[in-house]
Amino acid sequence: MKSKIFLIGMGVILMSSCASYRRVGDLNMISNRNIDSGKEYVLIQRDVQAKATMKKDDALERAIDAATEKYKGDYMMNVKVYVRENGAKIKVEGDVWGLKENNISVQTSVNKKIELQTGDMAAFHSTGRIVEGKIIGINEKGAIIEYSDKNGVTKRKQVPFEKITKIEK
Repeated sequence: MKSKIFLIGMGVILMSSCASYRRVGDLNMISNRNIDSGKEYVLIQRDVQAKATMKKDDALERAIDAATEKYKGDYMMNVKVYVRENGAKIKVEGDVWGLKENNISVQTSVNKKIELQTGDMAAFHSTGRIVEGKIIGINEKGAIIEYSDKNGVTKRKQVPFEKITKIEK
């Protein structure tokens, strides 16, 4: 019974040692990009981990890229670098920093006095298309526009002022 427990314990220890990482070093800062010292960088995410396989030569670079790209950052600070015991993978762990985002909201408005008169050409939106016609009358609710439909039949429609666009032809 004791030998079974001992064998199971040894098996667990051996299995865990195969999958564990060995700490290779600590770095204050690591980056694959050029950093502009004139710009303001901010902490984006703490304690980020990323791994890469050692099959290619650029394993450390790929691990750093994986960490920074996940959070749209530029570099890592307070980085710990680990290599798997069997040398198959590399892992980086640290804080991701990036440029401070500047969200700019632009609002525009146009104020122009537009005078509508009988005989002016105008356009409006009707049944999914833009219709052009001639203003034949104006009242307090809007303008009456005479236009030709798809079949060439002349029609008249009262359109509210806010839905009319004056056309210069």
